[in-house]
Amino acid sequence: MANSHNRATGERVLPALAVLALLHYVGTFGWSFVSGQRQSTTMTIGQSSRLGSQPALELPIDEPSSYSMASSGLFLGSIALAGAAIATRARHAQRDGLSRGLVAAKDGSSWGSMNGDASSSLITTDTLPYVKLVRGADEAKVYLLGACVTSYKTDGTEWLAVRPDAKMDGSKPISGGLPHCFPQFGPGEIQQHGFARNLTWHLLEEPSEGGTCVLELRDCEETRAMWPHNFRCEYRVELQDGQLNTSLKVENTSGSDFTFTAALHSYYSVSDINTCKISGDFEDATKIDKTEDPPKMGKGSSNTIEISKFTEEIYKEILPGKVVLADPAKGELEIVSGGGWRDVVVWNPYGDKGMGADNFVCVESAELAQVKVVSKGVWEGTMNLVPKKK
Repeated sequence: MANSHNRATGERVLPALAVLALLHYVGTFGWSFVSGQRQSTTMTIGQSSRLGSQPALELPIDEPSSYSMASSGLFLGSIALAGAAIATRARHAQRDGLSRGLVAAKDGSSWGSMNGDASSSLITTDTLPYVKLVRGADEAKVYLLGACVTSYKTDGTEWLAVRPDAKMDGSKPISGGLPHCFPQFGPGEIQQHGFARNLTWHLLEEPSEGGTCVLELRDCEETRAMWPHNFRCEYRVELQDGQLNTSLKVENTSGSDFTFTAALHSYYSVSDINTCKISGDFEDATKIDKTEDPPKMGKGSSNTIEISKFTEEIYKEILPGKVVLADPAKGELEIVSGGGWRDVVVWNPYGDKGMGADNFVCVESAELAQVKVVSKGVWEGTMNLVPKKK
């Protein structure tokens, strides 16, 4: 890939530049030594990478004509060591920069596969970095901003949707795919849907290979200013044969208990919202219609939902289980939720052309009751997508 090639080229060029600089200055010194002249100069070896320019190193050289062969040998040896150190520094600077900004281990932009047809690659050529997962004819795209899966394709068929009004420049959370709502769903004491979707997660390189991506979010000064708890979230996305598996873990790393709510604000692509059906264990489940003011409590009247108006409905405690989105133009998508996901939210801003409401529906795996996680405890929710093409 282009990104891998650029890094490999950079790692070859930087040591080569250091060697050329050494040869130049060794030649200069040697000539000065032979001619018996005293010369004072400065060797400057700078380096740059796609992470930005690194500070140049300046090595002052002051050679009197009375230097002995031994001292000149030591001097040249020290220059050689300095050159090697600079080449090493170039590689480490690139590696450390990636670790600080994107990757929580190593520096790779592409990793080996578990088998011949599966791979995981970090792509940094776009405005926002993302991980591309490939397994055979299937692929997925996972942005580090918000740990948001924005695309899942099987044989070229797209099952996720990104709204046409989505901002892909980092100025706002990504409106589409599988955004995270954590540690709060909806409005509340902190910002709408929490902060997890607003922040850049770190890629854990070691397990991110062969069609798998593992991302991590830890508490920081910014998160503690809004939500004063120590935590670690780990999100695993894996392309399997015929399905996409996801797992979200929330670990309490503080010394006291905390509570949270969460959801995957999932946007699914449909050919026409008016012809699609959503099936699940909705009948007789506790239903909250949030389009009413105040929200109306009731019971689900059917196991099948069709969208014909602005819709925002919560169905409580119908998970773990399966919800099926049927699109007569392309087939069915099974949304299989387990672990801590217990509720389903169905949302569509019907008629809103700017949002692209005709071509998506949100069927969200959620936990809307306050979850208590004890100190050093872990909560986990799983959600797998199993498409069945027409």
